[in-house]
Amino acid sequence: MIAINSLHQLSCGTILLSAMTPQQNLTPIRAVVIGQLVVNVPVLTIIILGFVIGRIWLSPAAAILFFPVGIALAWLWWSATVPRWREWARIQGADVQETQRIAQMTGLVWPKGSVFEKTEFRVRRRP
Repeated sequence: MIAINSLHQLSCGTILLSAMTPQQNLTPIRAVVIGQLVVNVPVLTIIILGFVIGRIWLSPAAAILFFPVGIALAWLWWSATVPRWREWARIQGADVQETQRIAQMTGLVWPKGSVFEKTEFRVRRRP
């Protein structure tokens, strides 16, 4: 168990260190892979947890009611993290248009100008 835990910490630590260290040469594909890990893995986890918590705490019928709650919370996570991921990828040197194209193809982001894309919580730029 200790070896698995250490391996998990090492891989998470490596991802975080990589994400926090400016590289200026990040490829769009790598940016999208990191975006999937930082944005969509937690989104799916939140949705599943909403369903499971409803099922465990209450009943199977409650699980159906908790499922939309999980979706709403996951959407909030997505709306908050995608703009920060975009900014991070831009600072790291990933081509903005190519990153957007690949991110759309993989389901990380919505097309520019879509109703869903407008739900992103924009990052305020400091002067």
